[in-house]
Amino acid sequence: MTSEKTLEIIREYIDDIREFQNNPNWSYEKKQHIKKALEAYENLFEDAKNGRLDPDILHENITSFMYMLQ
Repeated sequence: MTSEKTLEIIREYIDDIREFQNNPNWSYEKKQHIKKALEAYENLFEDAKNGRLDPDILHENITSFMYMLQ
């Protein structure tokens, strides 16, 4: 998979995390946890776009986080 495709998938995951954060059935603590993760992934996404982080590493990490959320 190309880096561009990997970044596209990561962006979709970040959008999904944003939706999870707005789930009205979750506790305040869980929403705060997701908010912090979202901020971190957005920063890491920028690093990956700018070549400071391997997109494959970020993809692997964010995939694990998404698995935990579901």
